[in-house]
Amino acid sequence: MSPIARWTSTKARIGAADPGPHCRVQLIAGWCHKRQDGCNLTSAGRPESGLRIDVKANVGAIELTFLGTRGEIKIRSRRHRRHSSLLVHYKNTRIMIDCGADWLGQLRAVAPTAIVLTHAHPDHASGLAEGAPCPVYATKETLNLLHRYPIRDQHRLALRKCVTIGGVRFEALPVRHSIRAPAVGYRVSAGNCSFFYSPDVAELRNVLAALGGIDIYIGDGATMRRPMVRKKNGTVIGHAPITSQLGWCERAGVRRAIFTHCGSSIVRGDSRQVEKIVRLLGLEHRVDARIAYDGLTLPIDPDFGFAGAVRGYPQVANR
Repeated sequence: MSPIARWTSTKARIGAADPGPHCRVQLIAGWCHKRQDGCNLTSAGRPESGLRIDVKANVGAIELTFLGTRGEIKIRSRRHRRHSSLLVHYKNTRIMIDCGADWLGQLRAVAPTAIVLTHAHPDHASGLAEGAPCPVYATKETLNLLHRYPIRDQHRLALRKCVTIGGVRFEALPVRHSIRAPAVGYRVSAGNCSFFYSPDVAELRNVLAALGGIDIYIGDGATMRRPMVRKKNGTVIGHAPITSQLGWCERAGVRRAIFTHCGSSIVRGDSRQVEKIVRLLGLEHRVDARIAYDGLTLPIDPDFGFAGAVRGYPQVANR
């Protein structure tokens, strides 16, 4: 059975296209089934209510949990309630990438062993306004912008140089997004698995250096087709549309992409229709494209068969 067909049949067993706040799910080789053990994310019905995460060490492959998938917008939905943040599980390591304002006071529940920041905007860093229970890694520019935060254990990341955190390798690469809060994307790898994470990006400076050889691209879902970019002092800032990012993936030979940091059109839209549009956009670039949602867990599987996914697209996209 192809990964997409497996996703379709499993989704039918779950019986919900829009999982509720207590649904425990896992993304397998690309897509979704109920999880029986491991690290599960649940939360109460209201976005501002308490969060509970069952902590269990993940042994072996990299496993990603999308703690939050909402961009810096006012509206929320059941699928997209909290500011975008990714939890990387590898063996006994739990690394949280970004910690926006929605995560203030929630870090004990997440229990990260380290926090890595892409940039200093409030929806990516203000969850650290009262400090952090673990080491925090970021570029010099980001840490300087957060100098008022009582972060005791700070580690500076140099651009284009790898650092290993609990067996997981991070390489910070500059991306165009903001002048006041310079952003980076991360090439992340452990074992033979790798991904690139860039939740806020207007322009990727060197596509091949950033994306070459990765298993999955995790990008900016602020807008699907409409560019939200402009030039300021000759520098491109804002958010590239999903269509542009899929073009980057096609150019670098990346065959899977999932988008977080979702904007208004995705958050307020019908989830089935949004998924259909994004998958069809991906098909135009030979990329298996999806939208992430809060609580989704994705084991990175380098043996994922893209050819099977392409064969499965029509039956999913046209349902």
